[in-house]
Amino acid sequence: MRRLIAALAALAISAVMFAAPAQADGHIRIHLIHGIPGVDVDVEANGANVFEGFSFGDTQDLSAFAGATLEGVKVKVAGTDTVAIDAGDVALPADGNFTLIAHLDADGTPTIGVFENNESSTAAGEGRITVRHTAAAPAVDILANGAVAFENVPNGAGGDADLPAGTISAEVVPTGATEPVVIGPADLPITEGANLIVYAVGSLEEGSLTVLTESIEGLATPPAAVNTGNSPVDAAQGVSVAAIAGIVGIAIAAAVAVPAVTRARG
Repeated sequence: MRRLIAALAALAISAVMFAAPAQADGHIRIHLIHGIPGVDVDVEANGANVFEGFSFGDTQDLSAFAGATLEGVKVKVAGTDTVAIDAGDVALPADGNFTLIAHLDADGTPTIGVFENNESSTAAGEGRITVRHTAAAPAVDILANGAVAFENVPNGAGGDADLPAGTISAEVVPTGATEPVVIGPADLPITEGANLIVYAVGSLEEGSLTVLTESIEGLATPPAAVNTGNSPVDAAQGVSVAAIAGIVGIAIAAAVAVPAVTRARG
């Protein structure tokens, strides 16, 4: 918990200086996923808790607050008045499609990954899969139906591929090896016109490795809707360090519904 507080506090210092760059199309989607096992927080804004017990596997949709300034944001240790972050008044970005995930780095230190999601159109009969290594583990290979689909992926990175609609069997193994299988096998649906985003989370050393997923739909045509599904591709291109710090400092402060991200264990 102390490492989490320290990591979040450092990011919050930069958050008060954040000003989101404007983009032209007015399209916005900002989701936050809690990908650190065993850590719960409460969030206060305008002098009251706006949500409590934000837990591993939960997600928060912040899209309705795009371009707004949230006032008096504080992140507290769940069930207490102990303030981990006093972020002050912070602005949210006005445009773009982003996922933020609180996760462990390769050494097990809590951090935040910010990714710009790929909304490019998929071909007829195809869907997209995106994988992101956000677990406390060394670089890995990710297998699809027994073959290497993503090779030597370090923590904080990943990739995506367009595939025919159907189901693939996915496994995560150490780079250059076929065993041990550290995650999986897991059956993952490839849906026409949708992007299934898979996050490896948890800790290899602590035996808590698992996956969380989300889905972006409507890619066969211009995206019309985004759903969080069941269960960082290189760090988000075009997102400045200041923007990342700013989003992180306040992202979990919005008082909106918190749908659960289903957990799939290998």
